[in-house]
Amino acid sequence: AMLSGIASIFPLAEHRHCARHIFANWHKAHKGDEMKLNFWKIAQSYNLADMNDAYDELEKADEAAALSLRYITPNVFRRAYMSTSCKADVITSNLAETFNGYIIHARNKHLVDMMKDIRGQLMQRLVVKRKEMQQHTVLLCPRIQERLEKEKHEAAKCKVIPSSDTLFEVGYYLDTLTMDLDARKCTCRKWDLSGIPCCHVIACIFFCYGNAEDYVDESYTREMYLKTYSRTIPPLEGERHWPRVNMPLDPPPIKQLSKKGHNKRSCPNKGSTSAPAPPQPKRKRGRLKSTGEATTSTVHMHESQVHHDNTVEPGRIGKGGKVAYTSKGRERGATAGSIQASASGKERGRGRGKGKGRGNGGLPQGISVLFGSDGSVMTNVMPMSGQPVAGPPIEGNNNVSQGGSN
Repeated sequence: AMLSGIASIFPLAEHRHCARHIFANWHKAHKGDEMKLNFWKIAQSYNLADMNDAYDELEKADEAAALSLRYITPNVFRRAYMSTSCKADVITSNLAETFNGYIIHARNKHLVDMMKDIRGQLMQRLVVKRKEMQQHTVLLCPRIQERLEKEKHEAAKCKVIPSSDTLFEVGYYLDTLTMDLDARKCTCRKWDLSGIPCCHVIACIFFCYGNAEDYVDESYTREMYLKTYSRTIPPLEGERHWPRVNMPLDPPPIKQLSKKGHNKRSCPNKGSTSAPAPPQPKRKRGRLKSTGEATTSTVHMHESQVHHDNTVEPGRIGKGGKVAYTSKGRERGATAGSIQASASGKERGRGRGKGKGRGNGGLPQGISVLFGSDGSVMTNVMPMSGQPVAGPPIEGNNNVSQGGSN
């Protein structure tokens, strides 16, 4: 959407990708210093001849790497395919990253405070850059002049053969190129793309006793730089000096979303067309199966210790006549066992926990009394028949059972 919008508003603007990011993704599968050097040779080549030579070196090193690089759109990061209408040979997003680092501290603030800081920084930057350039008296910007000086040193290695007043043939090492001063074109395409004369062009300019600075694109001149930074951002008064208006502005309502959402991944009926089954009750852990389960809450007291339980079953009494449970019905304490009598009258223990009820030829210390829902009394004393001893209902609080020591 953004690319199509920019293309409709700025139809002549060229769209490029950052070669540094493309290399980072490509280098994950094709590692090595040789891969890195060949990639940047291909990306930074100004003409097809240099690019093809770099591709041949890459194919000799790794054919798969060269093939994968060819599938990437060439005109977005290779100089050999870029348009010469825009006098810039930049193939990275360093310009944007530089500005991003310039406002790095403002980005961490609230939106309004961030915009205020960026406005203040840009307002100051326009003045500082303009004053710095006003101190120079050269025709070109300082950095452009440095690049031009390097090309001047390389121009001494060129051999110029004139064809006319503006057309020349230039020999550079083992390569031969042509150059047109009027059209401002060179076979190497470096002057065409960047707007800064290459060494071949400078050699021809010196052959004609010209000035190389006169053939640099006007966008790099000191005059154009000052025009770029001639605009100013007006200062802004603080909020205390703003006019007051009687117009309350409330923030938009905040919607609190529930954490218990329903989605396709967590839906238990995913892929089912039938009605969902009703939820099944969870079985409590720590409960022993028994047909004589009591429904009445009981309290076991022994040696000034009280333990409450809502799901006590008859016969579940451990050592010391105490039974203790957690909130989930699990036994806790030294022992939690049930005592049953065998046909021969010997006692055997069965239960869970660290200690288990063991038959020692006698009753455990302490006897507990359990009251059922019908008022009947049950104790842990087992006769030879194996059935608990039941007695008549006892008046009073039927929810208390007392334990004593033998």
